[in-house]
Amino acid sequence: MAQIFYDKAAVQVQQIGPDGEREVLMASDCSINFSNSISPLYSVGRKGPLGQLPSGPRVGDISFNFLTTITGTRYNAELGNVINKLASGIKNSTDSYASGVRITCGGVSGIGFLNSYSFNVTSNSISSSSASFTLFGSGDFLPVSGRLSGDASVTPFDNGAAGVTTGIAHGRYTQMPDTMNTVIYDGRAASATASQTGTIYSADYSISFNHNPLYKIGQEFPTCTYYTTASESINISEDIFNSGLTYTGHSRDYVLDIKGLDSSNGGMKVPITAAKQINTTASVGLDDIIRTQKTLTAAY
Repeated sequence: MAQIFYDKAAVQVQQIGPDGEREVLMASDCSINFSNSISPLYSVGRKGPLGQLPSGPRVGDISFNFLTTITGTRYNAELGNVINKLASGIKNSTDSYASGVRITCGGVSGIGFLNSYSFNVTSNSISSSSASFTLFGSGDFLPVSGRLSGDASVTPFDNGAAGVTTGIAHGRYTQMPDTMNTVIYDGRAASATASQTGTIYSADYSISFNHNPLYKIGQEFPTCTYYTTASESINISEDIFNSGLTYTGHSRDYVLDIKGLDSSNGGMKVPITAAKQINTTASVGLDDIIRTQKTLTAAY
């Protein structure tokens, strides 16, 4: 029996290629799944199945939650982590061909294509992220390979607690773009109170990707995989209700600047291009202010 304890099962992500960067994420959990597509086959004139046969390729998936680190792999020289770099690279790519990344946990690994990535920012709280990948395999290579084994040699930070303190995104020093706050106007009010600007209390960012693996006759796993589209959104908690939501929506660019406790360092930049607000809601509970929610979406 393997009996691998969690401290020997770090989540590692490595870009494909001879100079592919590798990063160990500060994951709080990880789940790996590997499945086939076996289905029963029936025929008229016969009671019961003829047998159970494959109706599709074997595929895998892996998902994990991790602390939002900003001192890892960079994208365009900006601070961040390998998952944020991967998401930014895919959504801004002009090339449809996707190479994927190698994800390893507890000795089990596979080449994965990013399905979704998300993180949250809340006042006075550590930011957490999540990511999920689909493992298609390629050519003669299985989607998932390896066996359970521990690895005590990998650590997210070489400089211990100092790296953890400044390298994890935190709501204390993170600032949302000024243009993201809702502003409403009341033409009947005095000029001093004619406009009101909302206060942002929290933000939840997410992006999802679609990939198209290409299969050929005589081969179970795809010859190549292409990136097709992406959908991006951010849900924002405020204290202003936008009753002037327009029919067509206003398009606007934003850049999130996610920082750690060391405010002197730069933050992880997350650009959102041509986003439009699609809804606004308001709710109130006991012992609290009226809080509003709005969702901004962008497509790539």
